[in-house]
Amino acid sequence: MEHYASVEERKNSVSHIMEEFIDACDEYLFCLVFSVQGIEEKGKELKKMRFSKGQRLWIASDLETDQKMHARMDIKNLVKRCAKNGHFTYELTKSLLCVIYAMWDENFRHRIAAAYGCEPEEVRCPLMGDLRKIRHCTIHHKSVVPENGIHFEYLDWKLTPGPLNITYEMFRDFNDAVRGQGMKINAEILSPEIKRVKPLMSKKEINSFNEFYKETENKINDNIWPGMHNFVLKNEGKPGIQELKDALGIK
Repeated sequence: MEHYASVEERKNSVSHIMEEFIDACDEYLFCLVFSVQGIEEKGKELKKMRFSKGQRLWIASDLETDQKMHARMDIKNLVKRCAKNGHFTYELTKSLLCVIYAMWDENFRHRIAAAYGCEPEEVRCPLMGDLRKIRHCTIHHKSVVPENGIHFEYLDWKLTPGPLNITYEMFRDFNDAVRGQGMKINAEILSPEIKRVKPLMSKKEINSFNEFYKETENKINDNIWPGMHNFVLKNEGKPGIQELKDALGIK
């Protein structure tokens, strides 16, 4: 006999998935914190050195056996990039945020959709939508904020036109949002019968319908839109209406 998940089972499943997502984001924050600490300390150490203009520092290995030279940088430039919320930190924050978005979009969003019984594209999360904009700017616009800025739905970040700079503190605030009130997920948990007849709705009915189902609880608990009965009566005989009535138990 086929088993359909109850409302409580759905909620528990999503809660477990979200705990796993939070744990993964926490790991990336630890990665950033330890990396930034090491970068800043190394920068301070190099700053104390006496070096001539244009002098380079090399990264090498096997110095005593088979010396290999892997990379070099101008020391003055290196010290500058190691500064607190300097270039190296910005590169790390942007990279890790892109990794987190990919993790959400390719893995966790799909698992949440499966738990809710909907399609991945029907799972919405304002915070992850904001993160998508950061990823898009990083990957497709060479980390340059456009003249009209980037407008967020949840984050209160004010990014001015020019280089996209995400500070360590901003990354930490993002993780706080993941652990706190930021992950307000909306899922389009509507039956195929309802989706089939939505095109028959008037603009007024669509607005009322969407407003009712903005409340995730109404979707999860399969609550029926208050205007559904009148909508069905008005469209009696049209394609999909009888199937909708049967599904909802409307006489």
